[in-house]
Amino acid sequence: MSEGDPQGTERSGSGWSRERKERVLHTRVSDALADDIRRMAKDLRVPASNLVRNVLEEAFSMVEAVSENVGDLIEDVVEGADRARERIRRRHRRPLRRQGPPRPEAATPPERGEFSDVIGWQSLILNRPERCADCEERLERGQEAFVGLPAAGAAGAPPTALCEDCMDARRR
Repeated sequence: MSEGDPQGTERSGSGWSRERKERVLHTRVSDALADDIRRMAKDLRVPASNLVRNVLEEAFSMVEAVSENVGDLIEDVVEGADRARERIRRRHRRPLRRQGPPRPEAATPPERGEFSDVIGWQSLILNRPERCADCEERLERGQEAFVGLPAAGAAGAPPTALCEDCMDARRR
């Protein structure tokens, strides 16, 4: 116990430390709590005062550990949110289409391929360049496209890809 610490405790860098000399601390508790403490102390075969002291020390240690870890937990959550935000940004980022010469307007819309072997279309982000099977526009890596799912399965068959414009025209 130091001169500036009449209670017998000192604050160290890592928390509270106790000197060997202990003090008695009196407190009021309900009859039910006193009975529970005595019963538990009897079951554990320790004096009630030791049980109360150990419980209090553990409670303070846990609070201290939790409050030290909260900063780390918040940093982990913020980093996870940053990574998720970046994944979402990358997923929704689309490359700009190159503006070429305007397509001549036709009086009648161009005929679209039927693709009778395709049972459905799946939206995806291209991993490699492809050509639209309808308009033959070059589709770049990272661009959204629609790939036809063949009825016979994809074993060895070249993919059938459509650009967004051609897919939109099929929806009409």
